[in-house]
Amino acid sequence: MKKANAAEPSWRRAVMAAAPVMLIWGLAIPAYAGCTELAAEHPWLPWPSVWSANHPLVPVIEGVMSGDWRKQPEWKLPMLVNGLQKQPEGCTITAYCSQCRDGGGKYTRWGSRVRRGICAADPDHWGPGSVIWIGAPVNSVLIVEDTGGAIQGPNRFDVCMEGAHYMCERIGIREAIYVPLHRVPPKSHWGSKPEGWHPPVWATPPDEDS
Repeated sequence: MKKANAAEPSWRRAVMAAAPVMLIWGLAIPAYAGCTELAAEHPWLPWPSVWSANHPLVPVIEGVMSGDWRKQPEWKLPMLVNGLQKQPEGCTITAYCSQCRDGGGKYTRWGSRVRRGICAADPDHWGPGSVIWIGAPVNSVLIVEDTGGAIQGPNRFDVCMEGAHYMCERIGIREAIYVPLHRVPPKSHWGSKPEGWHPPVWATPPDEDS
């Protein structure tokens, strides 16, 4: 009994030492599989060998791939990977929801319902359906579907926090970083959001402006 008990700590140490390696492999295998499948579908995309380790989108992409990335919208992952070719920029953000006094109601300028995953931007610089990624404290891919009188300039965004009104006050007015993933040319008349619309799923390299 004493010999068995003496050996037990070594066994436990071996398991504990192996656990991080097993975790890394568990995350890496689905990520590698995701890269392989996406590379076959979108051969023009930049792949891990040329990723800049300092780009803020790298951990975002790795996080998407290490999860059940097939449940993500079809356009999201290739758009994020393509975003690695674009430099992050500084921006000023605020947040809004339908509960805010100046939130503007339950519908956006594009006619869609106010909800998480969208933001307001200056229509002189961003057209409806543009896509950006904003870092902390938002850490989210956002579609431009709204505008606001106080949202002026190319680097000014109002992030929708529908269902989390407390976040509007917590965010306040602050500086953040963002990456322009897909820029739609500005339009004076937005009309209504087409039924079934979604950001583009690129099969070929997008134009340089997008």
